[in-house]
Amino acid sequence: MITVKQNPVRNDSLLQENELYTIGLSDGREHQRVKYLGNKLLNGKPMMVFATTDQRQITINPSFHTFTITERKRGQ
Repeated sequence: MITVKQNPVRNDSLLQENELYTIGLSDGREHQRVKYLGNKLLNGKPMMVFATTDQRQITINPSFHTFTITERKRGQ
């Protein structure tokens, strides 16, 4: 009998909801101090959703995401 070791459930999420980030895209654009809201599905593909300080929504295809910088909270 062969025993297969089960891997624990893992969380691959790099971003935390309601935290502020600067995000960079593969075309060189940056969006600073945007709040990560979570993921939404578009045609079955998860898209990252952010909100700007003036409450505009930015939806990003993870394929074009290049980097993320965690912003410091005010006063830190």
